[in-house]
Amino acid sequence: MNGATTPGKPAIVGIEALTPHPGNNGHAHRSRGPWKVAAVIPCFNRRADLEILMVDLARQHTPNIELWCVVVDNASTEPLSTIRLPAGLRVEFVRSEKNTGGSGGFNVGMSRVLSGAGLTGEMGKPDFVWWVDSDARVSRKALCHLVRVLERRPKVGAVGSAMCDISTGHMWECGGNIVPWNGRVWPAGGGDLDRRYLVKARYLAACSALVRREAIEKTGLFPENFIYYDDVDWCIQMTRRTGLRCVGAPRSRAYHPPGNRRYVTWARYYIARNCFGHMDVLKMGGWKRFRRAMLEVPRAVGQAMMGLPELAELHLKGLADARDRRFVDIEPKNVVKPVGFRPFNELGAIVEAERAAARAAGRPGTLYVHPLLKSQIPGLEAFRRQLSMLNFAWPRDRRLWRRRNLEAQPFSDMFGAIGRLVVGGSADVAIVPTGWPTNWFRARTLIQVTSEGLIVRRIDFWPVLKQGASVFFRGLKLAAQIGLRGPHIMPLPPAPAWNPATAHAERTPRTPEPVA
Repeated sequence: MNGATTPGKPAIVGIEALTPHPGNNGHAHRSRGPWKVAAVIPCFNRRADLEILMVDLARQHTPNIELWCVVVDNASTEPLSTIRLPAGLRVEFVRSEKNTGGSGGFNVGMSRVLSGAGLTGEMGKPDFVWWVDSDARVSRKALCHLVRVLERRPKVGAVGSAMCDISTGHMWECGGNIVPWNGRVWPAGGGDLDRRYLVKARYLAACSALVRREAIEKTGLFPENFIYYDDVDWCIQMTRRTGLRCVGAPRSRAYHPPGNRRYVTWARYYIARNCFGHMDVLKMGGWKRFRRAMLEVPRAVGQAMMGLPELAELHLKGLADARDRRFVDIEPKNVVKPVGFRPFNELGAIVEAERAAARAAGRPGTLYVHPLLKSQIPGLEAFRRQLSMLNFAWPRDRRLWRRRNLEAQPFSDMFGAIGRLVVGGSADVAIVPTGWPTNWFRARTLIQVTSEGLIVRRIDFWPVLKQGASVFFRGLKLAAQIGLRGPHIMPLPPAPAWNPATAHAERTPRTPEPVA
């Protein structure tokens, strides 16, 4: 066998979408053009993020592509139409009367694009719709790599960018899959992927994904569940209704903080409520719904054990609404009250105040700092600067945490928590991550470190244990009821028909002068 390849085909099987055609001077073959792409970008109050994203979009490498943007202002406090825009970028702003979340924002934008209203009526019927999150960053060739895949792969209905951590460059997701035994969503690819190959996926994150217009017209819009799992549900229903596939394109890079980087409060409710729709589309059954619901129960227990019962209740409320098939349109501000984050620059003052309070109560005022906080966790640079100013000694097991995370050994960590409960804790004041058993009963005062700031709670061990047990049994009951309730598939609103007759009348004018 020699090393020759067949003329006109790629050297490596399976990379037709990414390999230049040899007869086209190294450029991808174009069957037609230009390709018309409408980017739909919902946004709520993220003015600074949106301005940065607009610069990224203006710098896109767009050979044979016509790009325009529809920004959906989800009732932001200050209208987003006043942001600075880079020169040359075509942008239309559509303002909603209320915050309809990510799914509602995308639906408003897609409806406007598919109907030919506003700017789209002037640009013409789009070939593709580009979903983009307002807090994402996109590389200069992100769009052209996505277009190239859909251009060459007619059986692909949607293609997503590789999601990378902007602080490290690490690829943490390229398309998503469904864990078969409990319905959990999981990255289809990540890490050091070969960029020549596409990644088979069951769903794509709406952070940066390009979708055929016809796929949306045949499938419908996003399910109206406010936020979380709307893109998962849609992608799975799209593949069922159209026979088209979803793939991830490692060459197309978008940058977005991974889900485990952010400390979520109100999001707990939506995740627990919305995580079953795709499972019912896939007919995964009641036992697997029960197992998925049981993933939320220890998360709720963990918050109760850390002195945050209000966050534990969010998991239970989400499960209760999923059980009752109740998907009300509720904004985050009405889900939970603020938990009281403290800025990192107050760490020293908080530690001194809590240690002084412990000494006043007749205790020695000892300080414990969890060894995981010694690692270079991205996003906590400001915290580590404040931590370096404190006088303390790392615990003896610090080396064990160089290669493990909070989730790695839950059972041994739980036995350790029981031991601390018996002896009364490791110290009087503890600086810890949040939620997991390795942090339970560390001290009477817990200073919890999150990406949003510090949460300070004083803990009474036995009442907290009783509350955690109550949360567990309530969650167990809800999980069983969800397993028995039968399937519930979220309906998808129909996509509007193309009707640009009123385009000029509906156009939302752009008042500010664009700036370079």
